[in-house]
Amino acid sequence: MSAAVRAWIVASGDELVQGRGLDTNSAWLARELGELGVETRRMLVIGDDEAGLRALAEQAGRELELLVVTGGLGPTLDDVTRAALAAAAGVELVEDAGALATLREWLAARGRPFSESNRRQAFLPRGAELLPNAVGTAPGFLLRCAGALVAALPGPPREMQRMFTDELRPRLERALPPRPARELARFYLFGLPESNFADRCGDWMARDADPLLGVTAHSGVLSAQLASADAARLAARADEFRERFGEWIFSEKSGDQARVLADLLLERGITVATAESCTGGLLAQRLTQFPGISAVFGWGFVSYANAAKQDLLGVDPALLEEHGAVSLPVAEAMARGAAQRSGARLSIAITGIAGPEGGTPEKPVGLVCFATCLDGVLQSTERRFVVRGRDLIREFAAQTALDLARRRLLD
Repeated sequence: MSAAVRAWIVASGDELVQGRGLDTNSAWLARELGELGVETRRMLVIGDDEAGLRALAEQAGRELELLVVTGGLGPTLDDVTRAALAAAAGVELVEDAGALATLREWLAARGRPFSESNRRQAFLPRGAELLPNAVGTAPGFLLRCAGALVAALPGPPREMQRMFTDELRPRLERALPPRPARELARFYLFGLPESNFADRCGDWMARDADPLLGVTAHSGVLSAQLASADAARLAARADEFRERFGEWIFSEKSGDQARVLADLLLERGITVATAESCTGGLLAQRLTQFPGISAVFGWGFVSYANAAKQDLLGVDPALLEEHGAVSLPVAEAMARGAAQRSGARLSIAITGIAGPEGGTPEKPVGLVCFATCLDGVLQSTERRFVVRGRDLIREFAAQTALDLARRRLLD
């Protein structure tokens, strides 16, 4: 391969172009290939179109160094990836005895019969290198098509990721040309809009900057990465980054706020309880996804109705009458009640209007009130999320609650 390794990623399947499925493989692959120094130039989605896929592979062979195709390796007639890539490489499909034996063993071990349609999965382009599938029936393969190395991987994300990690990545590391060592620094921020981040960065985000700074945004979390071949220069810029953005940085290791908070709670042995209205248990779900969290998390209250706030958390009906369910006094009462009923040192409360109905000029859709109670001391605040859709408001509310709780522990 040439020094500049360029790639296309192609996701194949009628369900993708018809809107019945979502391509999550390509973004994952682009990140993984980027770590190998491969520049993804295009990500394409194509139906089960043998001629179209063949044409893409032939074009890649003329213009690129690497093509990765996901999907179309199943046992049915509409799984055309094998035939398309064989035709592009100018070879025929041949039955691979090893692939056939592995397929028979895989099905037998699960008590499933072997059929002639399954046999289709054992056919590979002549000269292709088999990529075993440890968690499914469809083997992948690697072959040359003119100037490009072409990799075919299965469509199910679990199978694709396992095959890439175990089989394709080691082969690419051997095949790709050596590249200069590149140092990376990663930062994860919350509470700063992406546009404000860009304004504060200035020329740090220029495409020819060294270190090179990239950023992505998801659910309010900014993931920033600095990259440079000069370790000293990278370290200096990382220090500048911390000084400029320290108020919003919540981690340099993980972009998962729940993971960061859970680790902090476990490290300090601080018990926690949640009291949720508009998020309906989303905050508790985020925290309880981690093994071992039961050491600090024992209680989660979903008090959606006013009656539940009164019965479960002891919220005074007079507070609800005077201030309404979405208010700082009620959020504080929820946090206090959760702490008292659970005995947790830290409690986190959320109450808001997720919409699409229920808003007023004084309390619009997107208004969410938060409260934390740490060792009996209350703090509360409100946010107005101007985002589209009920699910996004709930997601931003849960993310904000995680951030407030983390800040409370660090304060």
